[in-house]
Amino acid sequence: MRKSLELKVERSRSKSNLHKRTTLYLVLNKDCERVSYEIVDKISVKPTYSVGSAEVHRVLVPEDSFVIQASFTLNIKKRVSGELLIFDSNGKLLCRAVYRKLKVRVTQGGDPLMMKLLKCLFDSLKLIVKRYTILQIAKRAAS
Repeated sequence: MRKSLELKVERSRSKSNLHKRTTLYLVLNKDCERVSYEIVDKISVKPTYSVGSAEVHRVLVPEDSFVIQASFTLNIKKRVSGELLIFDSNGKLLCRAVYRKLKVRVTQGGDPLMMKLLKCLFDSLKLIVKRYTILQIAKRAAS
């Protein structure tokens, strides 16, 4: 039996339109191809900022696929920062990374497959990345 994952989808902005928040998810396989999935339930929740909407999706993911949840914030200086989480089909957290100053830093789980999935995500979102870095803490935790 497959386990359902709870993933947030959000598009919101502040009243002054100086801050924006976008949260989304992608379901990919090992070859960076999008995989079809089933949405079991949608629950409306309060967004981070006052204007916009947010939902929590309960999703059934096929075996041997990965879910990437990406959460990006655009601040007053028009700089994008974000957090990226990669889960397997059972809901286990495999990788955590942050996106700041056009750089991706992997802070947990620096597997080469995870780096490939992160590169596929940024290619599909058409976001610019100067450098991908695996922190030493992540390397020591993996070994």
